[in-house]
Amino acid sequence: MPRPDAPFYVGTTRPGSVGWTRIAVTLLAGVVLVVVMATRPQPLAPVLLVSAAIVFAGLALWTWMCQWTRFIVDEHGVAVSLGGFWPRPPWPLQDFRTVQLREIPPSTIGVTVGGYGWRRGRVMAARPADLRPVGRGKIFTTVDVQRRSRILVTRAGTMVEIVGRGESDYLFSPTDPIATAEAVEQAIRARR
Repeated sequence: MPRPDAPFYVGTTRPGSVGWTRIAVTLLAGVVLVVVMATRPQPLAPVLLVSAAIVFAGLALWTWMCQWTRFIVDEHGVAVSLGGFWPRPPWPLQDFRTVQLREIPPSTIGVTVGGYGWRRGRVMAARPADLRPVGRGKIFTTVDVQRRSRILVTRAGTMVEIVGRGESDYLFSPTDPIATAEAVEQAIRARR
């Protein structure tokens, strides 16, 4: 069977309810702090008020950027842009062994991935019942309780898990996990 052409797929991740809550809480904390600082009997200098507002606005922006992303799957791998405009180093295709779909329910997502957004961390190994193959691929499980991973998880549910050849795996929750997983699988087959 001939190798397929490398894909060019553009996808996105969007914040879930937890992400939007974090963004809102960060903004609300900043507003409360600035109001408290401004209404003291001896108000602080305006420069400190503006600085505090900028810090909290920056934190909220960073939280949003780490969850609202755009990514491209092509012959190089997966290239993620935080906020849709700040490119990060790509996840290299030569490091991908296989791709699979993984179900993570809301009740266990905190324990499984440890948090939301763009980051590195350890992910609990999946049970075979939580995995589905993509294309002609097979599911891949590991004997490790946890694996080092590059993580871009914004909500619970169906995620794309890329099993790496090296020491790192990749787990992310695109808005269309099936189309994303098929594009990654096509890229892996095109490279072989």
